[in-house]
Amino acid sequence: MSSPFHPRPFTDYIIFSPLAAFIYPVHHLLNRLRGPPRLPPPNARPIRVVCISDTHTLEWADIPDGDLLIHAGDLSNDGSVREIQQAVNWLRRLPHAHKVVICGNHDSYFDVRSRRPEDRDDAASSLTSASSYATISSSTASLRSLPSDDLDRIDWGDIHYLQHSSITLTFPATSPSPSVSSLSASQTTPLLHHHQNNNRPRTLTLYGAPQIPAIAPLGPEHAFTYPPQHDAWAGTVPTSTDILITHTPPAAHLDLSPIFSTGCPALLAEAWRVRPALHVFGHIHAAYGLERCYYDEAQRAWERLCAARRPRARLSRFQAIVTGGIRDLFDIAGWVDAARVVVYGVLGIIWAKVWGGENAGCGWMVNAAAMYRDEGVLRNKPQVVVL
Repeated sequence: MSSPFHPRPFTDYIIFSPLAAFIYPVHHLLNRLRGPPRLPPPNARPIRVVCISDTHTLEWADIPDGDLLIHAGDLSNDGSVREIQQAVNWLRRLPHAHKVVICGNHDSYFDVRSRRPEDRDDAASSLTSASSYATISSSTASLRSLPSDDLDRIDWGDIHYLQHSSITLTFPATSPSPSVSSLSASQTTPLLHHHQNNNRPRTLTLYGAPQIPAIAPLGPEHAFTYPPQHDAWAGTVPTSTDILITHTPPAAHLDLSPIFSTGCPALLAEAWRVRPALHVFGHIHAAYGLERCYYDEAQRAWERLCAARRPRARLSRFQAIVTGGIRDLFDIAGWVDAARVVVYGVLGIIWAKVWGGENAGCGWMVNAAAMYRDEGVLRNKPQVVVL
């Protein structure tokens, strides 16, 4: 069986679930036709958010300009203070007015259970014995209570580091960033050119958390892992959050779904509760991209369709060939959800384009993994979203 983090050929999606393989492009096409899920408030300037993740000690040569730079984890490979500081030094040199960083599972220094021996002092070593690590790892669903001492060993400069914490940033009314009209389509989401009077300052509240589900065997050097059947998210994200930054993706969104989902269902439930304007993550390099999320009946039906097919990923191709199409043919609930995806998606287009309704309580999801698959090169461009 291939690694759950590796992309599967398109034929596997058809073999394992013809229905989901057909509905997937339809769902995303309908979402695109609905227009942007978030627009800057009237009389307030747009905020240009640059999103990157999973740079793994490498430096992207040309980071786009913006008001806010977000790095969603895996700054390093070995998780040492030395590698992390090298990545932080690169980020500090970038000109963005605000920079926010979380760690990923490779940044083991930030998790006292996973630190390399050379990054532990005697006191930390005595407090975090091997037996203590094992007890915490096997019994704790959420890692929010673990101590995070000695973070001052990293010289952050002007960077805000979030670890199960929030920060509220203020953006002045006058922006030094390039005008929206000068941005290329590949660098930004569709924007509003009608907001000419940008005379109000704005604030955004960001929350960042690093934990990931251990859907494959991961050694103790991987930071902030939790058993995939545990809920490490319920009630952890403040409802005031405008931008949610996690290392893991939520289930069914930019996580190799449908079927071969690597995202966390508990995080998806938390995203539904908070409904941030922007959710930035990485971790799954091969699922890099940007999605529009409307948190409506079409999206809920799509997520149910994905969740129902997720167990099929454990089947062999031979088993899937024999049972995949037959299962879909007689899956009444699956056909109902597929119909709901289409019907509610079309209604969303009519609401936005014909009736001129506003898409309220919606947002963007961005998998900003810069690493191209596992090839050791940064090939996925930084994503830019304007809020």
